[in-house]
Amino acid sequence: MRPIFSALLGTLALGLAVCLPAQANVTEELYQATGMNQHQDHFQFALKAAQQRYSRQLPANLYETLVQQSNQRFEPQGMRDRAMARLAVDLDEADQSEILKFYRSDLGRQVVGAETRATSPASIVAMQRGLPQHELSDSRRQLVEKLSDVLPALDLGVEVSLSLASLAAQSANSFFGGLMQIPDSAVANQRERLRQEMRPNLPDTLAHVYRDLSDEQLRNLIEWSQSTTGREYYEAAELAVRDALNP
Repeated sequence: MRPIFSALLGTLALGLAVCLPAQANVTEELYQATGMNQHQDHFQFALKAAQQRYSRQLPANLYETLVQQSNQRFEPQGMRDRAMARLAVDLDEADQSEILKFYRSDLGRQVVGAETRATSPASIVAMQRGLPQHELSDSRRQLVEKLSDVLPALDLGVEVSLSLASLAAQSANSFFGGLMQIPDSAVANQRERLRQEMRPNLPDTLAHVYRDLSDEQLRNLIEWSQSTTGREYYEAAELAVRDALNP
C-alpha cells in the first residue's frame, strides 16, 4: 500500500505544480485585461495627492507618520498580490477564462479603455471641477440608470474614498499609541453616508465615462453584467479591491 500511496501523492504534487502556475498566469492576464493594473497605478497618484493635501493640514510629526503608514498600507506590490490572490480564490481557471473572453472582445477593450481613462489623474481632476453636461435621450438615460444598478462602480468608489479618508485617522491612532481607536460602527456609518452622497451623481458620472459607447454597446454591457459570469466577476472584483486596500 505504501508505494501506491506515495505514487498518489507524487501524482497530486505534480498536478498542483502544473495547475498552480497555469492559474497564476490566467489570473495575471485577467488582472491586466480588466484594467486592474492601470486602476492601481492611478490609485497611487490619488494617494500621493491625498498625502500632499494633508501636508498642509497636519503638524509635521503627524504628517510624517501618515506618509509612513499609508506607504506601508498601500505598497503597490502588496496591493497587487492581495488583489490577485482574492481573484484566484474566488474564480477558478474556467471562470477566469470565460471572463477573459469578454474583456478580450472589442466591447470589453472599449469598456476597459473608458474606465481606465476615467480613473486617470487628469480625468479625476477634471471631474472634480464638474462633469460636462451630456444631453441624453430618454432611451440613453434609461440605459445609464440601468448601468448604475448593475455595475459595482458605487461600492468601489466608496471603498476607495473610505481608504483615502481614513489616512489621517489611522496615522493619528498610530501617533497617539492607539488612543484614538475608531469603532466599527463609525466606519459602517461613514460608508453608508458616502453611498448616499455618491448615488445621486452616479448616472451622470457613468454617462460621462461611457460617453463614447453606443446605445447598443451599453445594452450589451448591461447584458453581460447581468449574466452569471459578469456577476461572478464583479463580486470577485469588489472583494479583490477591498483586500487590496485593507491588508
